[in-house]
Amino acid sequence: MNLETTPAPSPAPPPPLPNPTHNSDAKMELQPLGAPASFVVVIEALLRHPGRILHECKQRGSKVPLILLVAAVLGLAVFGALLGTFSGGTQYWASPVKVVGGVLASLLICLPSLYIFSALGGIEARLPQIAGMLLSMIALTALLLLGFAPVVWIFSQSTESVGFMGFLVLAFWIIALLFGFRLLVSAAGTFGMTGGLYLTIWMGIFLVVTLQMSTALRPLIGTASTLLPEKKMFFLEHWIQETGGSGNTSKSEQYGR
Repeated sequence: MNLETTPAPSPAPPPPLPNPTHNSDAKMELQPLGAPASFVVVIEALLRHPGRILHECKQRGSKVPLILLVAAVLGLAVFGALLGTFSGGTQYWASPVKVVGGVLASLLICLPSLYIFSALGGIEARLPQIAGMLLSMIALTALLLLGFAPVVWIFSQSTESVGFMGFLVLAFWIIALLFGFRLLVSAAGTFGMTGGLYLTIWMGIFLVVTLQMSTALRPLIGTASTLLPEKKMFFLEHWIQETGGSGNTSKSEQYGR
């Protein structure tokens, strides 16, 4: 008589937990766009699968960089237009022109240094690809600012404090730019970045350039007797002057000194 028994089968192992790092890497994987490069397709890819945008930027004759530029200009223009509703008058058109012009000028000023720092950091990419990374960064930043735009409009219609509006806009700009920087760092890693210090230095330079540009083109908020300032000023000096000397300035008073 055989008393041997068949051992019970062991339970199946639980499925592996999702790896956030792997998912993040998958988003930056260089893949074809998968559809004709329309405005909606490019924006969705930028938000969901930015690696596809980087892949398209490597292709000659791709329309993606132009679409990214258009998206950035539209987002910045709408955000600037809502800033203009704070004071009205000439600011309806002056604010969006200054916002778009200031950001685009900052991109052109900082593109050469980004290319040099990218090469020092070990990134294997040519200048058009570096420009594509930069356009992706600023397009994402502009989209986030567009998302913040309704909040800016609410406060522009309910407060007369230039100081508070300036703080709110500055906070939104830094938050949106940080997300753009995060995309830039991920893209640089995809292209083989080995030294992150160089890119960190460049991001600090770009932030300072944009802050100085906002002072050089003042007023973006409030009103002034001239379209552009008559006096040169460092942005920290300007902030100290406005918050310390005239922190209660209303939108009906001059702001572009």
